[in-house]
Formats: sequence, structure tokens, C-alpha cells
Amino acid sequence: MQKAQIIAFYLPQFHPFKENDEWWGKGYTEWISVARARSLFPGHEQPKLPGELGFYDLRLEETREEQARLAREYGVDGFCYYYYRLGKGKNLMDRPLKEVLASGKPDFPFMLCWANHNWEAKDWNTKDSYTSRILAKQEYGDEQDMHTYFYEVLPYFQDARYIIDDNNRPLFAIYKPLHVKNMQKMMQVWNALAIENGFNGVQFIAYTVESKIELKKIFDLGFSLVISNRMYAIRHNHNQVKRYIEAGLRYIFKYPYIAEYKDIIKDLTAEETLDEHIIPTIMPNWDPSPRRGRNTDLWIHSTPQLFKKHVKDVLSYIENKQNKMVFIKSWNEWGEGNYMEPDRKWQRAYLEALKDARKEMNL
Repeated sequence: MQKAQIIAFYLPQFHPFKENDEWWGKGYTEWISVARARSLFPGHEQPKLPGELGFYDLRLEETREEQARLAREYGVDGFCYYYYRLGKGKNLMDRPLKEVLASGKPDFPFMLCWANHNWEAKDWNTKDSYTSRILAKQEYGDEQDMHTYFYEVLPYFQDARYIIDDNNRPLFAIYKPLHVKNMQKMMQVWNALAIENGFNGVQFIAYTVESKIELKKIFDLGFSLVISNRMYAIRHNHNQVKRYIEAGLRYIFKYPYIAEYKDIIKDLTAEETLDEHIIPTIMPNWDPSPRRGRNTDLWIHSTPQLFKKHVKDVLSYIENKQNKMVFIKSWNEWGEGNYMEPDRKWQRAYLEALKDARKEMNL
């Protein structure tokens, strides 16, 4: 049986860079937010602190090598690096990616996901209220900029480690495909340029956390593959009255939206997951309170045992599909409580659960 191809989203954030120094103070990385997170209610587990890899710095080649070694050992087949190109030549936190490319290390498959969104900050007015401001705006260029962008990422596409499909097309994911101006034009331009450079085009992959309506819009743009993350599905399964009541209580009591992991994982797959064009998502947990405080959604009571059950459920949906790609969100999103790396409480237990699930499913 053909094996699953499991790729983990990877955040290249954990190193100092100029913009973070300007916005938050010299030497800031998201480890600071992770370490100072606090429990918001009884039973809320924060802070979640790293285990054997420690509070690492992604400028270190040894760190990147150890991450890849762990990923490979426990059943992750590649990393999908978030690529923060804000437009007009403005990139954020791309030093680790440049060093991965230049050094040829780690020797581990990878691809890129364009993280095309604004960078925003929340200025807290009181303990429970804030205003948002844009630190760096996502912009979209003209056709000439599309050419510039393609040749910016072409060295990654040409790297021997880059993930290429069976039709000789590099995979390139887009986080917010419906936000891209002239998306169809970009696909047309990049496909032509890829052919000029020895490929058979680019395999564009969209990402969505939204509804079937958004899926239709994405496919109408010309995408043939969509990473579907149904993390908000449990909300939509509630009746409208209950949703209004929950929203009102959250507003009055300044409480996060809390969901049980055991309930969430039931909704992370659906009939649409069987579609060859839909790529399912595995999620170990979700708790972005280190970034957002009380104004957030979060899940509670995730365990390695429940995670293993979730992985096996997702794999059962793809075992008879020709397209056996699965994405993990994420490898190292510590600011979202959303990571596979060892932490102090569970150590490697989530990694072991992934490995065991794949072995038991023979995928």
C-alpha cells in the first residue's frame, strides 16, 4: 500500500530579527510570550514550555538538524516552511530559510507556504480590551512583481530536497488564497515561468479553515488541491441560538471560547475529506493565549492518547485515496500551543503517538 505523505507546517520565527527588535524590543522572540503565558481559568495548562530542544535559536544549524532528525524518526515526511513575503521585496524572518538553502542542511524534504497576511499588534487598553494596529501590511504587486517573486523562490524549487509531485511540479501552498489580488494571473505567470525553468508548472495548494462556500470559491480560482483545516467546525455545528449565547457570555465575562479536544477531533474530518482534492489536517492542540490573552479560541484536555486516535481517524480517510497527503498544524507553533516538538510535560509522547498510529494503520 502506498504510504501517507505527512508534512508539518514550520514557523521560522524563533530568532531575533530587525523588525521584532523595533516593535517589541531588542532580542525579542516569541519565546518571551510563550514563557510568560499564564493559566486563564482552573484546569488551563499554561505556560507550555519546551522540552529537550529548549528555548532554541533557529540561527543555529544544530537546532535545525535536530528538529529534522526528530521529525524523520517519528514519521514526519517533510516541513512546510511559512514564507513571509509581504510584497515589493519585503520579507520577514527568512534568515533560517536562507541558511537551510545555502548550507544544504538539514537533508530533509521541504516546501514553502506563502503566509500572506498582515502582521498586527494588539495594544491593550485595559486588562481585557485592546485595539489592533498593523505593523507590516501584506501587499500584492503587479505582473512584474509576480515575475520577481517567482525568481525569488526558484532556488528553493530547484533544491534537491524540495517536494515535487509526480508530474514534476514543485508544491507551493498559499495561506489566504482568496486574499491574493489577481490570483489566477499569478498562477498563469508562475506556471509559464516554471515550464521555462524545466518544470511542468507549479502545484498550487490552497489553505482554508472556513466553510464549503469558501472551498467552492477556491476551486473556482483554479486550485486543484486544498488543505482543509476544519478547526472551527465545532462552532458551526452549534445551533444559531447557542452560538449567540456563547458570544454574549464571552463578551460579558471576557472569557475565551473553550472546546474539549475530544470533541474537536470528531469534527476535524468529514465526508469532504474523502475527496481526492482535499488534504486533511492533523492538529495536536490549539491554545494561542500566549499571543492573544483571553480574546481567543482554545482547546483543553488534549493528550497523546487522544491525539493518536485523531491521527488514525485522519489516516482512515485517506487510506483508499490516491492522494495521501496530510498536513500537521504544526511542528513548532508554540505561541499557539500547537506543536509536535517535545515539551516538559509530555516529552516525546505526541511524536510517539504519531509514529505508532502510522505503524498501526500501515500508512
